[in-house]
Amino acid sequence: MAGHARQVDDAVLRSLLGVAARQDAVVTRGDLGRAGATPADARTLVRRGDWSPLLRGALLVRPTRTGTHLLRSWARSAALTVPGAVVGMGTAAALHGLAEPVEPTPVHVLVPPGLRKRGRAQLAVHHDVLVPGDVVDLRGLPVTSVLRTLVDLVPRLPRGDALGLLDASLAARAADRDDLLRARALASGRRGCRGVDDLRALADGRSESALESRARLDCVDGGVPPDDLQVVVRDDQGRPVARGDIVVRRRHRPGRGLLVLEADGRRFHEAPEALLHDRHRANALVALGHDVIRCTWADTCTPGRVAAMVRAAL
Repeated sequence: MAGHARQVDDAVLRSLLGVAARQDAVVTRGDLGRAGATPADARTLVRRGDWSPLLRGALLVRPTRTGTHLLRSWARSAALTVPGAVVGMGTAAALHGLAEPVEPTPVHVLVPPGLRKRGRAQLAVHHDVLVPGDVVDLRGLPVTSVLRTLVDLVPRLPRGDALGLLDASLAARAADRDDLLRARALASGRRGCRGVDDLRALADGRSESALESRARLDCVDGGVPPDDLQVVVRDDQGRPVARGDIVVRRRHRPGRGLLVLEADGRRFHEAPEALLHDRHRANALVALGHDVIRCTWADTCTPGRVAAMVRAAL
């Protein structure tokens, strides 16, 4: 016969929820002890589905959190349980709004070189020196600054993803051209920095997604560089009818109009309303004598594929 379900004292629970409200819905073992809760209380709440585990020594009191909110909870659990940890790398980029928080783990943190802390499945530990200015307070979280995040992350990423990060930093006005040059100088000598040196000049804040950045870079690397981004196309009366993501002008065949490359991300373009809008826009462009081709994320995963699509359409 099943025993009675364990009850957690209401006053203790209210105290812990108050702590969690100041810590991105996270409580630690230390918080449990200070509130008068026992490990058995925590196990009861996890078993009931009221709470869920984060990094070792931390619990999430709102398991329904998603997106950036969930990312902050995981990052907070690292900041609370790893001594000297500063959230960095891809986790910092997502918290700064420069990348999509697709997966909250592993949480990337930087710790001092002398701290012998190892990573694990949900925690990636990087040992490095941080100087004043490298760390900012992001609503209570110690996070590497945008500049330091670019220094650390750009050389480690594939070229397309690195350009997407640089584009996003300009688009969000989190960095400017001088910052990109400063980041390049600070990253000099790091592994991978030479492979992305040219990307600072290519970075463009008009790019509206990581997919557009990847598609544009494939065109550049494939010898068919775009001429412009986010071009407003007008009809004979000067009325705007569409906006092209990536535009290539046919220099050798001027009578053919523009070639517009559209980057179709699933998140926005697969909704019925978006599909209808895309169809109307493409029809309007074709009616004015322009050509439209589309690429997806999968196309950018094969080097040269987007460039070959553009070259064939030219």
